[in-house]
Amino acid sequence: MLTPDRLQTIQNLLRAAGLRGWLLYDFRGLNPIARQLAPLPAAIFLSRRWAFWIPAQGQPAWLVHAIEQGHFSARPEPVHTYSSWRSFELGLLGLTGGGGAIACEISPGCAIPYTSYVDAGTAEQLRALGYTLHTSADLVQAAHAVWTPAQLASHRRAAALCLQTKDAAFALIRERLRAGQPTTELDIQGFIQERLTAAGLETDHPAIVAVNAHASDPHYSPTPARHSHIRPGDLILIDLWGKLADDPAAVFADMTWMGFAGPQPPAEMQAVFDIVAQARDAAIARVQQRCAAGDPPHGWEV
Repeated sequence: MLTPDRLQTIQNLLRAAGLRGWLLYDFRGLNPIARQLAPLPAAIFLSRRWAFWIPAQGQPAWLVHAIEQGHFSARPEPVHTYSSWRSFELGLLGLTGGGGAIACEISPGCAIPYTSYVDAGTAEQLRALGYTLHTSADLVQAAHAVWTPAQLASHRRAAALCLQTKDAAFALIRERLRAGQPTTELDIQGFIQERLTAAGLETDHPAIVAVNAHASDPHYSPTPARHSHIRPGDLILIDLWGKLADDPAAVFADMTWMGFAGPQPPAEMQAVFDIVAQARDAAIARVQQRCAAGDPPHGWEV
């Protein structure tokens, strides 16, 4: 959501980049960045195109379809309306004060798909109106993706609860195997989901519990129709996540842990795991070293 502090940060960044403003544009939820950043109620449904203009200086403003302007009657920002394809174009020009260099959710060459949400036709339309389009990726990173202290606290709380659930899941597997009691990926998945819910976490879908070859499929998830038993000598992957259910702004914790159902993993399995773990540790160390030296790295460098 666009708070006063966040607005000030965005406008400072726009001026530093030499951009006239940031055009947040959406049609039926195609642009999640626009939906999350523009001051819209989460439950509102809009069936027409809309735009929210954040100028480098001055007050933001809306462009919405005339039949949907009632949704914006309580908004403090100016609301412009359109009712046709041509009036949408004229509305954009009026909203922004003409063409020029602006930011929007495009990604040259689709280098960053996560920030490429303005469709090709709309980008073509904007360019024809005299706009020069620049990616909003850096704006998103600096002004939208940064957590608040409360969000950091929510993430740490969720991570602690996920860790406790992970420990309980591996302990349950160990107990059942030692007792000779059959257990499956699906059983442990259900156990994890129950524990997370009881701890006050919500998830978008159940955790992944995958043994042996299933662990090589990043999108595998056990189902009643497709799952495996967990037996001695199996490799076990548990991937779980969750966020505080009572806080809409809470941040997910997401983690993957590996286990082996036996006293000692085979040498090849251990060697592969060690390589991955060493790469992880090296990446974290690089970030820490660069930040300590006052030279934070870019993501691609890590």
